[in-house]
Amino acid sequence: MLSGFIERLLDAPTIADIRSVFLETVGQLGYDHALYAARFMLTVPRALLRDNPVVFSNLPPDLIEQAQRLRDLDQDPWVEWVRDNDGDIASDALQDQFGPSRSFGLAAEHGLGHARIISLRDKVLHSVGAVVVMPRRGADAQDLQASWARSGREVRVLSWVMHMRIATMQRNLPKATLTPRQREVLGWRSAGKTVGEIAVILGITAATVEKHMRLAREALGVETTPQAVLKAHVTHQLFQPAAASLRLGGQG
Repeated sequence: MLSGFIERLLDAPTIADIRSVFLETVGQLGYDHALYAARFMLTVPRALLRDNPVVFSNLPPDLIEQAQRLRDLDQDPWVEWVRDNDGDIASDALQDQFGPSRSFGLAAEHGLGHARIISLRDKVLHSVGAVVVMPRRGADAQDLQASWARSGREVRVLSWVMHMRIATMQRNLPKATLTPRQREVLGWRSAGKTVGEIAVILGITAATVEKHMRLAREALGVETTPQAVLKAHVTHQLFQPAAASLRLGGQG
């Protein structure tokens, strides 16, 4: 069964499809509710690019609404644990070690106070993420322990595969804003070519190359050409001049 669900995760074309497959699978493994949250591209300066976090769950809507009103969620013990640790931990054990969690206190009011937290730290470079799974409403710590003993390995593997699959997808990044010529010029600049060399390669003047670089910087909302190259790269807008490089044989 696990291999079939992994294949479906890998074939899923959108995050919405991944969500459906993952929640269906963990449900069959004994967890009626699950939450996934992740942030990618942590090494890119937020002033340059804000990659929105990916979050989805099938938690009760009233619980989600109340949780969204909690302040300083980044300082909740389970969030801090995910940032600093690998592996997985039961919510009871986490709170015994690090103090009460307002998130799980709120979940307990809805009969969902017992959960298993899986850290996805370092499963994908420059990212952080977590999966939280909960048995049926009203389940106690013993129910959670028994369920995890039966299917914890499968849930961990599914969580890792899902996280890595989402990392390879185009998420809510800025839409393409560069013209083909601007992408081409930035592509050659990223390959180490000077303004003069780019002008020769493209058969235009150096002043025209500078103009395209300036317009690219303005379109991307950055101040320098290296910033423009980086932002164009991480938003999948960068022209890759590999074929032309082969034809030129490393000229310049």
